[in-house]
Amino acid sequence: MTAPLLAVDDVHVRFAVGGWLQALVQPGRPRSIEAVAGVSFAIARAEIFALIGESGSGKSTLARAVNGLVKPSAGRITFAGRDITGRSDAAMRPVRQAMAMMFQDPVGSLSPRLKVRSLLAEPFRIAGRTGRLEDEVQRLLALVGLPVEFADRYPHQLSGGQARRVGVARALALEPQLVIADEPTAGLDVSVQGEVLNLLRDLQQRLGISILIITHNLSVVRHIAERMAIMYLGRFVEVGETEAVFANPRHPYTLSLLSATPEPDPDAVADRIELAGEIPSLLRRPKGCELHTRCPFAQDRCAREVPPVMADPDGRRFTCHYPR
Repeated sequence: MTAPLLAVDDVHVRFAVGGWLQALVQPGRPRSIEAVAGVSFAIARAEIFALIGESGSGKSTLARAVNGLVKPSAGRITFAGRDITGRSDAAMRPVRQAMAMMFQDPVGSLSPRLKVRSLLAEPFRIAGRTGRLEDEVQRLLALVGLPVEFADRYPHQLSGGQARRVGVARALALEPQLVIADEPTAGLDVSVQGEVLNLLRDLQQRLGISILIITHNLSVVRHIAERMAIMYLGRFVEVGETEAVFANPRHPYTLSLLSATPEPDPDAVADRIELAGEIPSLLRRPKGCELHTRCPFAQDRCAREVPPVMADPDGRRFTCHYPR
């Protein structure tokens, strides 16, 4: 069996909250929150994997832990056969050349004072590869389908879709093995979203790279990802092949996310649900199944017992006492 490109094993990420004065005034208040709580998954070479969840579910924190921007409190992260858990920034520099990051805001993530030429040349300068920069800039523009004259434009002179293409080009500059794309279609019109997703899929197939997509948009996931994981309060509640999850979601939280996704077949949404209330604070995690305070299928057992990890014959994993 081929080893995965990325393996995340039981990773936890905790953040301190408050200080000594708050601890003195509110002695019962938690001193930390667990933004990621024991997550495990793997991404194969040349695979597209998606993390899905509401705002505050922990998906972006998990992505930053993978990239070394956040230090895990526990667990292990392996990339290309090397343990990269908790490495220093200096030790992570060569790793980040093989593991690129695309940030959410297409225009805001680009420096407004730099032309596209400088933005695309910057990764090479940081890596100490300063030879033939103009050739590299032209190669990257061609790779993402932008005319060479765009090298002389500033970010404010680009449309959202064009700015996102520049962001893709920057991420691919040093020929990474893995691209982490945080909300790659955020802020884009629907038609432009499709263009960006098609570009990412085409580049993934042409270059043989792996992509980790972080999103709340299930339409994006269905269009591009081969496997997906659903996060709630820092934990995975369902993991499986994308088409299998869409065809037969097992966890109520997955059902709730699907209920917000446009569906051309009205019969297909008959069993879908919407959850009550807001996602709980990480400072006050519900006991038992953490979804039980919002779940219409919850029973007494759900408030007392943490659900075990269950598996279907197709390899799907989910955590629910009463799966659908």
